[in-house]
Amino acid sequence: MIEQTGQGGIADYTAELTRALAAEGWQIELATAQDHHYAPARGVRIHPVFHYVRGRTRLARAARARGLGPLANGLRFLCALPRLLVLARRVDVVHAQKWELAPLGLLAVACMRLAGAPVVQTAHNTFERGLPFERTNLLLARLTARTIVHTEADVERLSRARGAARGRGRVAMIPHGEYGGLAASAGLADRDAARVELGIAREAPVTLLFGHLRLDKGLDDLLAALPRVPGLQLLVGGREEGALAAARAQLQSPALVGRVTVREGFLELSEVARLFAAADTVALPYARASQSGVLLLAYGFRRPVVAYPVGGLVEAVLDGETGWLCARPDVDGLVQALAASAAAGWPECRRRGAAGARLAAERFAWPVIARRTGELYEQALSC
Repeated sequence: MIEQTGQGGIADYTAELTRALAAEGWQIELATAQDHHYAPARGVRIHPVFHYVRGRTRLARAARARGLGPLANGLRFLCALPRLLVLARRVDVVHAQKWELAPLGLLAVACMRLAGAPVVQTAHNTFERGLPFERTNLLLARLTARTIVHTEADVERLSRARGAARGRGRVAMIPHGEYGGLAASAGLADRDAARVELGIAREAPVTLLFGHLRLDKGLDDLLAALPRVPGLQLLVGGREEGALAAARAQLQSPALVGRVTVREGFLELSEVARLFAAADTVALPYARASQSGVLLLAYGFRRPVVAYPVGGLVEAVLDGETGWLCARPDVDGLVQALAASAAAGWPECRRRGAAGARLAAERFAWPVIARRTGELYEQALSC
């Protein structure tokens, strides 16, 4: 199993998957970052292969400030390739969770294929963010024995972009797993106490935007909608990746004074639990989506979602039962859904959050996902 970063959403996913696979009898060799956050798990052996310039030392901060971070990390990735190939020769199948840069991932997969290892990849997103590497991703799909996606919307998207791959049966839909266990590991956070710590009134309606704060996560739409929903408070938590900078002028608007609380950076799980505890709903006004780990985390923390009807989100949100689906993916639709959730009040939000937790436990259970993933490995080995 290859997961490069060792922290964040993909690492959380990988930790749950590897534990479930180990419970099914698979022995896992996990190649990840030197400063990973993985806890020891039976049947999972961790190899700290990748090294990153994260900005934690003065030299690293200076390199990142001069835009040299990606170059340094790319060179370090190349230095990790020999050890990655040694690991690949020891195992029956390689499963790549996410490549930080598609061209380097393509190089790694090509080398592992030359070494004789069948490769499975999980496409956590089936659309491009940032640099356009569509052709590179197409080559990756052709080099790998199987590609896993999380929703039927992803299957359809790939069938349009890479019809040949689907025609050979190389694309498999395996849902994203639930995060109830991850949420439980954070410990209980009291709603009222969390609000006191965050300076939020006990009875105020509160929605949370959480995760990597990218431009496509909809912060701008939320800030535009907020003044039109009386009394609604907005919590924002996660690592800045352009959204806060782009919304700087909106955040300074007099209409938003005292209504937005920001916790920026990589947050410890206890702090994440505090944010979810303080919220009535979790907002997913995404411009594009495959599936969302934040959605499953919201269900894990027993919070309903307010989501745009895009991509695979519509497959995991039961409108009126586990959250509110906006009538359309724009500010007007968001205002209507947020206003409805605020009018419904905390008792209804609590009911829908509990329904979300039940749905996740039934539909997105890790043992089922691990068995289906293991069956896919067997298919890849028989190719």
